[in-house]
Amino acid sequence: MKKQRVTQLEKTKMQAELLVPLIEGMERELGREQAHRLVRESLGPMLREAVRTSHTPGEERQAVQKILHISKSVDAQDHVPVPSAEDEINVDITRCEYAEFFQQLGRPDLGFLLVCERDLDLIDGLEDVEMARTTTIMMGSPKCDFRFRFRPNVRTPRQPE
Repeated sequence: MKKQRVTQLEKTKMQAELLVPLIEGMERELGREQAHRLVRESLGPMLREAVRTSHTPGEERQAVQKILHISKSVDAQDHVPVPSAEDEINVDITRCEYAEFFQQLGRPDLGFLLVCERDLDLIDGLEDVEMARTTTIMMGSPKCDFRFRFRPNVRTPRQPE
């Protein structure tokens, strides 16, 4: 019997079935800011470490391309390449089923917390990669504008969105 592979989108939906009610309960008890801070502090280190241990140092470009390929390959997002310099990968996401899912739940803010902010953790797990994103579909923009820069030995501190 062939093993069925669960896509990242399907995993996210399953996780949301558990996490959204949990976070909503935390919001009621602790307040929105404190609840979201605890989620960030819990998920961030785990994702950063997973990326650190799953790629070869010096192959950050390939790691970013793999992350982008995974999100595109499950047909959950439409990617539009944007002209890039040699030390960059620039891409706009113009359709995102993760955003559609959390918007249908009426909680795009939790989608941003559980999906969009995790992008920052993934990139923080890589050496010498900077990521900028000024807009997200999750929060109502028509696109997510990802800008990756590969700069040896240059890291900027993570900026919260």
